[in-house]
Amino acid sequence: MNLSNIDNWVFDLDNTLYSPEEEIFSQIDKKMTEFIISKFNVNEEEASSIQKKYFLEYGTTLSGLMKRKNINPDEFLEFVHDIDLEILKPNNKLTSIIEKLPGNKFIFTNGSKKHAENVIRQLQMNEVFDDIFDIKDSNFIPKPNINAYLSFIDKTKIKPERSIMFEDMGRNLEPAKKLGMKTVLIKRKNPMRNKKFKTKDFESLWEDNDFADCIIDDLVKFFNNYYI
Repeated sequence: MNLSNIDNWVFDLDNTLYSPEEEIFSQIDKKMTEFIISKFNVNEEEASSIQKKYFLEYGTTLSGLMKRKNINPDEFLEFVHDIDLEILKPNNKLTSIIEKLPGNKFIFTNGSKKHAENVIRQLQMNEVFDDIFDIKDSNFIPKPNINAYLSFIDKTKIKPERSIMFEDMGRNLEPAKKLGMKTVLIKRKNPMRNKKFKTKDFESLWEDNDFADCIIDDLVKFFNNYYI
């Protein structure tokens, strides 16, 4: 993969800048279930069903809850991102590589800016990125909705043909690819290990690689192979 014309480096956050083995998103998953239980007086099985259905149908559980249940997004984001990040360990090699990349470095996340800032601070990457584009910046329209990508491009003023996007979920690369970006899929096993997510629909989200120019299992190895 030729990266000589790339001057915009776009990274997803969760399970991309760190491994699912760090057990961060599993905490968020649990908090989402708790939020649904408390808000709608349902049991855990019903809450899990709502959570899964909305994630598949709307791109994020939050988007579904906003459209179908009229919940306050700020309340939801504050609640589900109230997690323990102490288990996150810095990856000094990755930090050094991204820091030295020429051009602009962005985080493009379906989460909140506060969560992203907390994560990159824990990873000791808080001086690395030029900007964070979060779910509020896209008016709560999540990836993979193409309007989220158009909002990202409008805000950052990047040229898609001079940009590359790194994601752990294949479906989120489709709009990026269609808009002209190079795309890299970080192949992960389904990070939602809870049995409620052990379905073919969910497994396919992490197996879909139709829109990836490159498939990798480690960002440091990618940059060592293709850039450095």
